[in-house]
Amino acid sequence: MSKNRAYKTFGLHLALLAMSAIFIFALQPSSADDEIEDLALIRMPIDIKDNRLHVTFNVKGQPVRMLLDTGASISILFESNHLQADSLPLDDTIDVSFPAFKTSTSGNKLPKIDFQADGFSYASNDTIFIRHRHDISDALSANIDGILGRDFFEAYVVEIDSVAKIMTLYPNGTKIGHLYRYRHHLFMDDGAPYLVHRSRLPWEMRKTPKKLLLDIGYPGGIVFWDKKQFEQATSERERPALLEENKGVLYFGLVRFGRLIFRNIPIFIAPEAPQQAHDRDGIIGATMFRPFRYAIDFNRGSLWLTPHEGNYGAGFTIANDAIYTPGNEEFVQKDFAPKFCISPKMTLNASQTRIPSDEDKSRDNC
Repeated sequence: MSKNRAYKTFGLHLALLAMSAIFIFALQPSSADDEIEDLALIRMPIDIKDNRLHVTFNVKGQPVRMLLDTGASISILFESNHLQADSLPLDDTIDVSFPAFKTSTSGNKLPKIDFQADGFSYASNDTIFIRHRHDISDALSANIDGILGRDFFEAYVVEIDSVAKIMTLYPNGTKIGHLYRYRHHLFMDDGAPYLVHRSRLPWEMRKTPKKLLLDIGYPGGIVFWDKKQFEQATSERERPALLEENKGVLYFGLVRFGRLIFRNIPIFIAPEAPQQAHDRDGIIGATMFRPFRYAIDFNRGSLWLTPHEGNYGAGFTIANDAIYTPGNEEFVQKDFAPKFCISPKMTLNASQTRIPSDEDKSRDNC
């Protein structure tokens, strides 16, 4: 064998060894991934009912089933058979508003309460205790003992895997963006997380930005409560009766979110905005997040998303076995078909044999 041929053979062997090493290395988790895994404070099972996420902690030795809700400004505990007022250190009385249900009540601030699970403890100084208001928990359509609100989400990076049904908590400042495919910027306004979502409603000529509250406590899809949108979705004749009966308009639309195309998404046009909600165009709820593994990082203003299914072009269809309206409103259902030209641009009769040209067709487009 000549020297040149021997060198070529040796070089080929080296190249093959290098490729094998790269392939084997690619199959191994990176050290950065291992470090992220080591930073996890706790992994907890979550229960999903009606698209809502629930997690169970222990408070004063009693299990409490808590709703995860980025739409709630504070955390709340409801009085129950196993969590009584006399077992808690109640502080000042405070008014609590539930805008979605158009009701308010009073509660007591808890100076400090510990939510515990498997050696992990979340110490809250902002939780409110509410006595004997099961009507509010009933309105949430779930048997819950309380709500973990934005004070909880401010304390951690919260990762949700709705398929594995696991919630993972990381310390604030943990960088996990490289584990996800897409990022949405969260606009934090007075502690509340918003997504600016560009979309075109059936009556709009082009896409427009819409400020939507990130609300995983709402089990539905998208809600708009801009008065202008309600007027566009209703006729002048039907509008007074709908407003008097507090009825909205529901239709099923196509929406792009997290690089997925959602088909048949329930979109609710509310007759009026709830109290304290006039600074936003609506909300984006839990239905939109079911196809994703996602993480919420308030401190970095980030919503990280990885689709469980890569059907970007085909669309992701949500089962609409149940329809949720934000304040339990009634609604009329509509089908907003594409708009067509109402008058012809040219007229042909039986004596004419001319076929419209491409130029004619282009002029016919509305």
